[in-house]
Amino acid sequence: MNKAFISTLSITTGILAFALLVLPWAENVPAGIGLIRHYAPYPVLVITMILSLLFNQTRLFFVLYLTAIFLLLILGDLNPPAYFSRIDEYKFIQLVFLVYLVTLVFFLFVQERGVLTVKGVLRLLLCTALPLIPLFLAMEPPFISTSWLSLTIFPQEISQFLPLSDVTVALYILAMAIVLLTLWFRSELVESSFFALLSGAGLALYFFPEMARVEFIFLMALLAVLVFILRNSFYLAYRDELTGLAGRRSLREQMNKLGSLYSIAMIDVDYFKKFNDRYGHDTGDQVLKMVAVKIARAGCSSKAYRYGGEEFTLVFPGRSVKDVLPCLESLRNSIADETFIVRGKGRPRNKPAGKNNSSGKKSRLSKNGINVTVSIGVADNKGAGSTGKEVLKISDKALYRAKKKGRNRVSK
Repeated sequence: MNKAFISTLSITTGILAFALLVLPWAENVPAGIGLIRHYAPYPVLVITMILSLLFNQTRLFFVLYLTAIFLLLILGDLNPPAYFSRIDEYKFIQLVFLVYLVTLVFFLFVQERGVLTVKGVLRLLLCTALPLIPLFLAMEPPFISTSWLSLTIFPQEISQFLPLSDVTVALYILAMAIVLLTLWFRSELVESSFFALLSGAGLALYFFPEMARVEFIFLMALLAVLVFILRNSFYLAYRDELTGLAGRRSLREQMNKLGSLYSIAMIDVDYFKKFNDRYGHDTGDQVLKMVAVKIARAGCSSKAYRYGGEEFTLVFPGRSVKDVLPCLESLRNSIADETFIVRGKGRPRNKPAGKNNSSGKKSRLSKNGINVTVSIGVADNKGAGSTGKEVLKISDKALYRAKKKGRNRVSK
């Protein structure tokens, strides 16, 4: 199961469901509070834009910038010039929305670029100029024919319940499908935020022109983006980017929460320098990812951390060394029995058929693949020391004993 995907869907739908639940209260507020509700999305937008720049998420910044223009136009806070005074509002809103959809999908697939670069400035100018397209298209008499907006796509039984034209709804469904598909494979800050923005914009336009509802739903969608930015900052602070395991900071905090009995295991990939020297750092990173997946599934109620470099840590709350040794031996064997295939030019993507070569004590480098092994040192707090830091040092000494004895073994 894709936990990041489910998490993004749960957060977004939860926040928007809350918005729908309190809509009756949000619309029926005193005039002063209604004024606050009207302008509330803008400071949240500014905050999310600043944070997106701080985290070097320029794609999100550009889409948020376009969202600001989109919101100004929809809420009537940015009035078109006088020579566009004959704009048909129904067409105009839909055309603005379609431009927004296309731009959001476009930024899903481009690379990050700084704002103060040539490409960054060009993208900023593009996002500024794009809202001019609906202004020209929606002029009456039309600058360019917009009759295509009236095309019938869905059966009449469905179309009569749609608040927007069939074309707009169809393109929205297509854009949402693309965002969801991308989110499934790459559930990161940009993809999660784009899903929240697209969901909020679609729901807001469903209620258009009831401005109180539009304002409040946009506010909730932007708050969802803010949640994703904060979640991303937490991830960067406490998670290892390469392996996805909890990082060293998380381990330090876990040390302060350990109970009266626990064990700590230090794990080191054997001969890791040989992997990097012979196959390069990219292959070394793939080896670390594979080992991390195995360590995360070690069992015995363990919590896995990347300690640094090729070293990992497992913490076993409420377990002694005797309790965790079978799990550590199983982990060591599962890694030794796994053949890591080096992907080169012309190599098949699938692992060749045949048995893994898991004999011997040392990590082996072969023409067809790499057999990885690990050395493990483990200790518990029974007479070892009163703090997690001391137990960690003792398990680290046990790790070095495992290496001196020939590697690919567990030592206590």
